[in-house]
Amino acid sequence: MSYIAMAIPALEHGGTERTVLTVTRGLIARGHKVDLVMFEPSFGYAGEMPAEARLFVLSEQTSFLPANFPVKPEYIVERASFLGAVKLAAHLTLEFSKPRIVLNGRAIVRALRLYRWVQREKPDILFANLPPVELAALQASRIAEEFPPVVPVAHGAVRPRQTVRRRLFFPSAAHVVAVSRSLADSIADATNMPRDRLSVIYNPTDMSAVRQRAKEAPDHPWFGVATPPVVLSAGRLAPEKDFLTLIEAFRRVIANRPCRLVILGEGPMRAEIEDRIRVLGVEDSVSLPGFVENPFAFMSRAALFVLSSIHEGLGNVLVEAMVCGCRAVSTDCPGGVAEILQDPELLSPVGDPDALASVMMRALDRPADRAELLAKLASFTMERAVDGYEGVVERVLRERWDQRPGRRGRCRAPPPTEPSVRD
Repeated sequence: MSYIAMAIPALEHGGTERTVLTVTRGLIARGHKVDLVMFEPSFGYAGEMPAEARLFVLSEQTSFLPANFPVKPEYIVERASFLGAVKLAAHLTLEFSKPRIVLNGRAIVRALRLYRWVQREKPDILFANLPPVELAALQASRIAEEFPPVVPVAHGAVRPRQTVRRRLFFPSAAHVVAVSRSLADSIADATNMPRDRLSVIYNPTDMSAVRQRAKEAPDHPWFGVATPPVVLSAGRLAPEKDFLTLIEAFRRVIANRPCRLVILGEGPMRAEIEDRIRVLGVEDSVSLPGFVENPFAFMSRAALFVLSSIHEGLGNVLVEAMVCGCRAVSTDCPGGVAEILQDPELLSPVGDPDALASVMMRALDRPADRAELLAKLASFTMERAVDGYEGVVERVLRERWDQRPGRRGRCRAPPPTEPSVRD
């Protein structure tokens, strides 16, 4: 079995963070040793921390522990030395023609802290989740004689500046994982990476756990027995989720039928969304209860789930809604939503409230077919995802083995002769 490091900036509330924890649990269940490595003392999923995983926080903020930490983490105070920072900055400046793109101060500090942690703990492989950690891990790997293979995990669309960094640094990655085929194709196009160095692994959903939690009663008065149907959405109240278009579409829906809208989540656009609700005069029909620990209780009782995003990496919340037996529709945004829904009738153009309203009303007229939903969920199980991650580990460690003949390195057993990567 392998020693795997899963690195992420922090474990706040979010789909990527929940995915990292789910994958970690699945890998541990297969017998691997997995450490969670983060750079900020923030934890949003106290009840989902795998007991067998160690949690390292590479931060100088050691004077307090957030109350919601599930275990006492092992704080590693890695004060990056001035000499180390100069060495890394000089290396990056000499290697790249665009130093302003790669000389990110926070990333350099994280790279030096991660480098020291790796030298001490010596994992076999490191999965880098989200662009800030991708950059730090790939920078650290360039100045170390001995560094584990780095596998960035791309969870979503990135800004142009981050695309430039990926074009510069991804050639030194051992492999790249993308959470949807659409995202893998965009990475291949943007970075010119060979497609055989990219694997698609859909985010896993622990379906039995979701169904169990879906049995709980939602803490909201609109889910009673004799209430109008509820349309549900969930996500960070941020521009990329485009809840303003959803509210405009919902206003058109309630002009034709009685229903209500609940949007779960919190974020910087709350005030703007509340203002739009007031301007449209739908205050009595739209509720923003904020972040909830158990969205599945809401999903299992909603008449329809709607994703209105401008872009997504995968759109795993659609999978979760379908597991709960809730029919789902979405904008046809870049990402994996079309791969999940597998039906153009359930998609509408991005930013078009009239088209989204039409899709919503059509879906409300068609009750959920559980057999149909289950058939679409086969690719999103924890088992399939863990198979994919194990396949990447096997392939990358075997390639590392082949590049260093005569040396076992840190691999605990000879890598298998055939990889099990699922593209």
